[in-house]
Amino acid sequence: MNLPTELSATSVREGHWKISNLVGDTFKNEGNVLYRNKLWCSMLITKEEAISLILAFSKDHKISSKTKLNKLLARLNLFMIPIDVDFNLNKYGSYNSELELATTPFYETYTYPWQGANWSGLRLVPQGELLAEKVINTKIKKILPEEDITKLKKTIYSLSELGAGQISEEEHKDLLVDPDERHKLQQRINIVHIELLDLNSEAKKISDENPTDVRFAALVEYCYYLSKYLKEKAFKNLEETEYDFEANMFNYYFMYILAKEVVPFLKKQIQEERKDIIRINRYYQYFVNVARTRYSFSLDNPDLKSLIS
Repeated sequence: MNLPTELSATSVREGHWKISNLVGDTFKNEGNVLYRNKLWCSMLITKEEAISLILAFSKDHKISSKTKLNKLLARLNLFMIPIDVDFNLNKYGSYNSELELATTPFYETYTYPWQGANWSGLRLVPQGELLAEKVINTKIKKILPEEDITKLKKTIYSLSELGAGQISEEEHKDLLVDPDERHKLQQRINIVHIELLDLNSEAKKISDENPTDVRFAALVEYCYYLSKYLKEKAFKNLEETEYDFEANMFNYYFMYILAKEVVPFLKKQIQEERKDIIRINRYYQYFVNVARTRYSFSLDNPDLKSLIS
């Protein structure tokens, strides 16, 4: 497949960039270039919404430290919930250096004694409970089925009972971020890319007559090029033995999601006559909305073609 220089209306009509077909009416033509409209982008969860969600799901509706808050916010990515919080890698895993414990209309700081000193935490207030409920009803339920929402609540509650170090250890184990796990990460990268290469070849044979089939093929194509970017660009220096403290955690989130969730789904669905459009849209909207202007592999990046050519 030859990628166009930009996502133009002509390119979409000629079928060169099927990714655009996935969003249908949520794209609009402005000057021959396609842009997502506000309806599609509204699925991004704001920082205050995300923090309110985490506190609502946590034990006693509170978090005892900034580090733990970082860990729990990052976990939303593994449930494919797009949040407006960036994460980089440090020795404790996912971390946002700009995230602070601060009082807002939705949550407040509090002080508690521990080991002879006073420490600061964050707890939910009534307005935050209302905000969390609103986010669940207006956003989360559009992208997660009830069983996944229940699983999310149980996961956050369980993790909130652990120390930040324990949460970090679990995250490191899942994402394979430690230098001594590089061989496992490399194996994951290679397997995912090979499987998506095969899936993409099969998806090209799918007819364009059924809109759902087109969306499925487009998702396969998107994931293939994402895996190509991860393999050839994002993780090209895996032989290095130190932590990559400049790494964007989306590299690790996306590879984990592809390996554990998306590729198994695509392998099953390509054999099915009836496609699961709800799950197809869920995966696609996460990858697109969470990246936007915050990650190199993004439909908003005018240099996207050069990253995957």
